[in-house]
Amino acid sequence: MSQFGWLNEDVNKRIAAQRALSDSSTALIQNFLNTTVQHLVLRELGIHSVLRSRPGRGSQAQIVRRTAKTGTNRLEWVGDTDSPTEATGSYAQTNFNYRTGIAKGRVTRFLRAAGAAYGDAWAMELEGAAGDYAEGLETGCSVGDSGASGDAESIDGLITQINGVSGQVIAQTTAAAGDDVTVAALDETIDAVKGSANKSDMVIFGSQAGLRKVNAALQSQQQFVNTTEIAAGFRVKTYDGIPLVPSTEIPDDLTWATSTIQALSGGSTTALIVVNLRYYWLEYLTPTTVMPLARTTSQYEEFELYTDVALVQGNTLGGAILGGVSPS
Repeated sequence: MSQFGWLNEDVNKRIAAQRALSDSSTALIQNFLNTTVQHLVLRELGIHSVLRSRPGRGSQAQIVRRTAKTGTNRLEWVGDTDSPTEATGSYAQTNFNYRTGIAKGRVTRFLRAAGAAYGDAWAMELEGAAGDYAEGLETGCSVGDSGASGDAESIDGLITQINGVSGQVIAQTTAAAGDDVTVAALDETIDAVKGSANKSDMVIFGSQAGLRKVNAALQSQQQFVNTTEIAAGFRVKTYDGIPLVPSTEIPDDLTWATSTIQALSGGSTTALIVVNLRYYWLEYLTPTTVMPLARTTSQYEEFELYTDVALVQGNTLGGAILGGVSPS
């Protein structure tokens, strides 16, 4: 017998005993405990996973934007002795407030003791809370609106920021019910984004229903759909070399009014968001942090997950929306 032969023999005896107790002809049925905890939620969190991150400092993320000089003075053709006319662009500083996103969890002393058969209840709840926290951050990146009632402390999401820029929302249709995606409208939306010729910097975000509409449009025109690898090793489909990234936090009930997204709920349309990653990014004053809280009672332990972050619109022409898309 090997050094640990006694251990194998003991295990075999225990398994045999368990099988005997599990015999369906007896009332002594042994129920086995599956210690795998499943998180019952569907999440595709593409926006905050794909947007690039930068470290922040100070009380705000600050951007200086230059508005180009228009008219004939951008460049002059002059003679040998002519003096050029001054044509200087204008500059303006834009600030993006860092917003605090926070989630709080609790695990009771009794739960940790009673649930010991599953493992460490604290670690399992923390894992689940981290997923909930990430989903909340994704919602902010999609439809956060600091101007909305009850949402004043949120970051402004991509839909809110781009929808406020004249000319950056392309209408698939003027109908309130929306319509199917067409390649022509999607191409127009891509063309509206600064730097769209460099496909490596581009991404198209959509709900799962919205991206199915893109697939349907490509298949109807017999266009080839390729795949590519993006951040964290995910493989996604592409359109014209641009990754199609799903987000379950892009709504399918946007209210569409002729040529603009009128409300972030209450309607029957979705949208496709085309972004140049050079011009939109997440700036973190405080990266995501987990902090166990001081115990004030023996009954439970608490923790918080938090971050201080701003979603920065570096260039107002860095993103565009294809609105009025029917999700059904």
